[in-house]
Amino acid sequence: MRKLTILKSLVDFIWIITCIPLIPILLFFAVYIFINDEAISLFINSGDGAMDFSSVWTKVFLILLFVLIYVVIYCVYLFRKTLRTFQQRKPFSTAVIDNFNTIGKLLVISGISFSLLVFSYKLVFKAKFEISLGVTPYLGIVCLGLFFLVLSEVFKIAKTAKEENELTV
Repeated sequence: MRKLTILKSLVDFIWIITCIPLIPILLFFAVYIFINDEAISLFINSGDGAMDFSSVWTKVFLILLFVLIYVVIYCVYLFRKTLRTFQQRKPFSTAVIDNFNTIGKLLVISGISFSLLVFSYKLVFKAKFEISLGVTPYLGIVCLGLFFLVLSEVFKIAKTAKEENELTV
């Protein structure tokens, strides 16, 4: 139980320090890039130069990036809820199984979307056709999503085994 408390504390720390401030900051920037088109002076420095924020493609790219970040923040929120359920000693509740399944699906979708977004960024903004087949963080996100999907299935099987065991006693 001590490990669960440490994990919950770390996830809460990440939630408070990172996720909560990111929500209004990203929302502000998402609105700001559409309202103040001329006065925006932000540039993303890449090795080949800077990206101008007045382009429509840049705005679409940034909005998609913000949506994917919000999806990952929602996954952290669901994981916090799941850990809270574990602390209440209800590991085989339907909420845990549903949360693991939702986290898994969202992480797989966001990992693939991040990969496609990076590919399109390199293609559109850097004019490079580059496919990375090595180990990338986006592949790690997809693997983490698949792990949560497997975990959801394992908990579902364990829940049915527990219910059958309670009926036989």
